[in-house]
Amino acid sequence: MRFPIISSLIILLFTSTLTIAGQGQIEFSADVIQSMPQQESRQGRLYVGNDQVRTDITVGDKTMIQIIDIKQQTAYMLDPGQKSYMERKAGPGELNPGGGAAAKDANPCAGMQNLACRRIGVESVNGRPAAKWELENTAQGQTGKMVIWLDEERRIPIRQLLPDGATMEMRLVGSETLNGRTVEKWEMKATRPGGQSSVAYQWFDPELNMNIREEQPGGFVSELRNISIGKQPADLFAVPPGYKMMSIPQGNEPGQQGQGSYP
Repeated sequence: MRFPIISSLIILLFTSTLTIAGQGQIEFSADVIQSMPQQESRQGRLYVGNDQVRTDITVGDKTMIQIIDIKQQTAYMLDPGQKSYMERKAGPGELNPGGGAAAKDANPCAGMQNLACRRIGVESVNGRPAAKWELENTAQGQTGKMVIWLDEERRIPIRQLLPDGATMEMRLVGSETLNGRTVEKWEMKATRPGGQSSVAYQWFDPELNMNIREEQPGGFVSELRNISIGKQPADLFAVPPGYKMMSIPQGNEPGQQGQGSYP
């Protein structure tokens, strides 16, 4: 019996669009709603615990569960219908999806395999002080460097320069109220090496230390609703008794590229 890789990739896409900063994260649960023009919307449930994140999603008649243990740097994909699961090493983007560091001068590469960081200094990006870091891929047979600027207040990357010359830059638009919560609206502009650019928007919740809404080019929207702050039960983040461990087909490991490349 093979674990459905397509469903695994869907749930990874589902969770990656709403960034979560793992360190010092407030525990809460919320509904996740995703929509795209001319496609059926997806709904799921997000649980954020103490250095653990769980996402439940139903696609058609199938429910899939992903659990990320940040401290153990491990991700689990569960198939409740088959009572089976897969285990793999979590990639850097899953261990610290928010992209920032826990403390002002903390190394953003801490805990990430095959990445080395060097702090260059502090510069101004769109009027906001940001720490400039150089990231180098140290995996055998791979080369390349990128540069990121981490916002000194929010600890999120507000500018990135990729090895191929592509860039990403964020600009604070202002404060808004979304679903009863005070949030910051950010504009994110991505530019390819050839000069083509696209613009996306993120609504960052300072209390939760994460985005609770994102709008991508093409009309894709992901949003958290019915946010309930409070301690989450520990058993939500454990593989239930009786589940059989399955192997991941070689070359199909979701999130695998994050282990040896840039977040």
